[in-house]
Amino acid sequence: MTENQLNTSKGNILVVDDKQENLHLLITMLSKQRYEVRPACSGTQALSAVRSICPDLILLDIMMPQMDGYEVCECLKSYEQTKDIPIIFVSALSETFDKVKAFSVGGVDYITKPFQAEEVLARVKTHLNMHRLQQQLAAQNDKQPNKN
Repeated sequence: MTENQLNTSKGNILVVDDKQENLHLLITMLSKQRYEVRPACSGTQALSAVRSICPDLILLDIMMPQMDGYEVCECLKSYEQTKDIPIIFVSALSETFDKVKAFSVGGVDYITKPFQAEEVLARVKTHLNMHRLQQQLAAQNDKQPNKN
């Protein structure tokens, strides 16, 4: 990516899915909207990618070999430096149980496959905006003098 493309990026998104066709589709869709997108093909690869560059948001599949999306999310939420990254689950699982579990481990949203591009883009934009506002509010609160 060129310096100019980085300067116009709307956010850094990590896409985690063991299916190459899903990765390709999401990367293409998000890149066209000027997001900086990085792929990861497994939970282990996702955790490694997050350690090198912390993303602004993660799109995370649930059903993956070795380490499923729930486990990846629990790991990320257990570390101080990654606990606030918004995680949107993208999964073929559509049962209420699966959705509730995704939220209980720390997901902020859930999109069922097959997904619609417009829905993915709208949810990504919403959660990136909310995350930025939360960061701004936290920074503002840190600057406030202690009133005790």
